[in-house]
Amino acid sequence: MKLGVAIFPTDYTIRPDDFARSCEERGFESVWFPEHTHIPAGRRTPYPGGGALPREYIHMSDPFASVAAAAAVTNRILLGTASASPTFSVPRANFGFV
Repeated sequence: MKLGVAIFPTDYTIRPDDFARSCEERGFESVWFPEHTHIPAGRRTPYPGGGALPREYIHMSDPFASVAAAAAVTNRILLGTASASPTFSVPRANFGFV
């Protein structure tokens, strides 16, 4: 069986490169980094899970930067974005780390 893992990388979670390296060492098949760049400032629509919007959604790291950091330190594990909307993003915001 092949198992993959996902993480909402933020400034207060494990770093994407450290996470991917740890997952590869433990035999996972893949690591996935989600994206959620468009969160309205006004929260008129309630969070579907009830309560306040979890802070991870507001503090998420860029998935492309996370994949790049993970790729720099791994050899075999598959890397990807759990969801990505590059057409809705500002290219310089996504690729300014290069």
